[in-house]
Amino acid sequence: MNNLKFSALLILLVISLTFFTGCCPNQLTPPNSDAQVDIRGTILNINPAQVNSNILGTIYVEGLLYEDTFYDKASIKITSSTLIYQVDNQLSSNDQFVQIPFSVLQTGMMVEVTFTGPVLESYPVQATAKKVLVLDAFAQ
Repeated sequence: MNNLKFSALLILLVISLTFFTGCCPNQLTPPNSDAQVDIRGTILNINPAQVNSNILGTIYVEGLLYEDTFYDKASIKITSSTLIYQVDNQLSSNDQFVQIPFSVLQTGMMVEVTFTGPVLESYPVQATAKKVLVLDAFAQ
């Protein structure tokens, strides 16, 4: 009898997990979207570059290691070719992606970052951002 209850509970748990992960609304992807997200987390530190060059500055991001991410901490170089977008759901009922400058980034923002080029496998990793997507102006 206990095996029957355990099996029923296990089946209910699997069905519940399948339902909740399968019923999420389709998320729009920003322009030039990649399927890969290297890190998702909160910006904890921003260092603008001191000299006028291709490098705009660096951000330090920490987050959880998710199933679709590769890193939980990263020091990320932002260059003039880095694409920076913010989710703006004020424009309509659907989320829209608005390109923003590096100067708009602030500590506390929740971001997804995709890297380009080599990744220095120190801890935290060091990489150059191909794309930064601001998900939430201030993470919980």
